[in-house]
Amino acid sequence: MIKRLFFYPALFLFLLSSAILSAQSVAETPVSKLDTEWWKARHEEKVALAKEGNVDIVFLGDSITHGWERPAGEAIRKKYYDDRNVLNLGFGADRTEHVLWRIQNGEIDGIQPKLLVLMIGTNNIGHRTSTPAETVAGIKAILDELVARLPQTKIILHPIFPRGATPGDELRQKTAEVNKSLPALADGERILYVDFNDQYLTTDGILTREIMPDLLHPNATGYITWAEALEPFIQKYVYPSTTLPAEKMTLDWWKTRHEKKAALARGGNIDFVLIGDSITHGWEGSGKNIFAQYYEPRRALNIGFGGDRTQHVVWRLQNGEIDGIAPKAAMIMIGTNNLHSNSVQEIVEGNKAIIRTLREKLPETKIILLGIFPRGDDAASPDRKKVGEINAKLQKLADGETIFYLSFNEKLVAENGNMVGEIMPDKVHLSEAGYRIWAESCEPLVKKLVDAPAE
Repeated sequence: MIKRLFFYPALFLFLLSSAILSAQSVAETPVSKLDTEWWKARHEEKVALAKEGNVDIVFLGDSITHGWERPAGEAIRKKYYDDRNVLNLGFGADRTEHVLWRIQNGEIDGIQPKLLVLMIGTNNIGHRTSTPAETVAGIKAILDELVARLPQTKIILHPIFPRGATPGDELRQKTAEVNKSLPALADGERILYVDFNDQYLTTDGILTREIMPDLLHPNATGYITWAEALEPFIQKYVYPSTTLPAEKMTLDWWKTRHEKKAALARGGNIDFVLIGDSITHGWEGSGKNIFAQYYEPRRALNIGFGGDRTQHVVWRLQNGEIDGIAPKAAMIMIGTNNLHSNSVQEIVEGNKAIIRTLREKLPETKIILLGIFPRGDDAASPDRKKVGEINAKLQKLADGETIFYLSFNEKLVAENGNMVGEIMPDKVHLSEAGYRIWAESCEPLVKKLVDAPAE
């Protein structure tokens, strides 16, 4: 009798647990692949990287995400992400259940990225018999886990990339069935649904091998498409130094100056543009005599605005200040006002956004990128060190053909690194002597880019 009393409760618990498990599909039940040597090693590597922290962007998924580290996507990753704090959590052949296990077991512990990019599910419908509904349930389980573990992170949810050559292929149809349910998982706030699958297809829905050679994994062109689709979201959510609106339009002087400069641009006949903040603005103050000597004869437009940060410059360039002109060269010096509100990388990203805008609007214009001028009393000051870190990264943006980096900071300070009152009276802005140093230091390059006859 005693045995029966123990047996029936045990049988009841077994049946109950079996019923619970059967109600939950494999796709949403965490599963590891620790018995696979390479998978275990990669998991341990990613856990260790997460422990180091300093992660701004996470890519999470399967072999398609893993491909950022493989030959097809490696060069694109280096171009777009090597100077950003990116953690790639893509594992070849993973399904939703494996991703779920990984994020529950250390791969996102200790980090709070600003953005996470999720694309998963192709192996659920391709290598296993998960139904589309089960695959969606697995994706939802991952999202629920991410929202709970990363409360400050914006999540970009991609549809599964196209599979199969034609819309009638079985895998394409299963993919489409999963994808039609995914927008409902996004709330437009924490989770954003970003679909650019049409860019991988011809107008009649054919997936070509010129984009995905095996009709599954992108080639370099496919990874460029992916990177470009993500870039606006990275700028908005990861690097706000690139995209904040021009709140300064509420300032009468700023609005008036912007409208005046936009009107001058519409008038055309500009060969040289100077872009920046109050230091560039100062060509109309302490530097006006030097400007008259060096730049007025070159039909120069000064669009320096006191107090501006990188994001204000981006807004101004996108809103009329370079419309209607085709200058031979543009000189950028911006970022000093971002020093106390943005990180080194954010300030670099702001400069990159400015360059990107110039490239889009003025494709024939050569760009002179100046290092940020010295800040802080001496070489050991925190501001001076931060400026040095920024400038080292800015220098890497130059290609010597369309973008030229120039720094003459050593001429603006004493030999021991201390500020010189005759050059920077307030330790930020230049005197007339400082503007002469600026003009003379840039003259060989300006002469080459602006004065040379058009080819």
